[in-house]
Amino acid sequence: MIVELEEEFRRRYHETSLIVVLLGAGRRGLELRRRIKRRLRREGIIALVPEDDFPPHIAPDLAERSMLRRGDVELVFVNVESWGSATEFGQFHMDEGIAPKLRVLVHHRHHPLHGRSRSYLTDVYLIHLAVHGHVYPYGRFGERGFLPVEEVV
Repeated sequence: MIVELEEEFRRRYHETSLIVVLLGAGRRGLELRRRIKRRLRREGIIALVPEDDFPPHIAPDLAERSMLRRGDVELVFVNVESWGSATEFGQFHMDEGIAPKLRVLVHHRHHPLHGRSRSYLTDVYLIHLAVHGHVYPYGRFGERGFLPVEEVV
């Protein structure tokens, strides 16, 4: 099944454009990712949202891991805003085929350099920042000094 998924991916997205995957929470987070996807598409960037673009009959973890390791996928944005997206980040942070592609988005309160949070997850952000870079703080609408997620991406 993974081979079929890879072949479908190659057929749909065989272009010279940048290909990124947008990961994060469901509900409002999913709507945000869909808005970002539309915005990136206008810029000529192919953005994939797994809930919309990966086949539902394959286990999400297997499909995501297989697709994110592909050479065609150049960047993987993960907005860590739920326990599920924190788990995804933790898994992919440990995967040498995916970790260098990760662009981690965290609320500035939880960012290891900008926030005051001291937790296991904040420590993992710091490790990722030290090894791979690309852990970006964001703010909500109206918070001074930090861009919203859409602008960071």
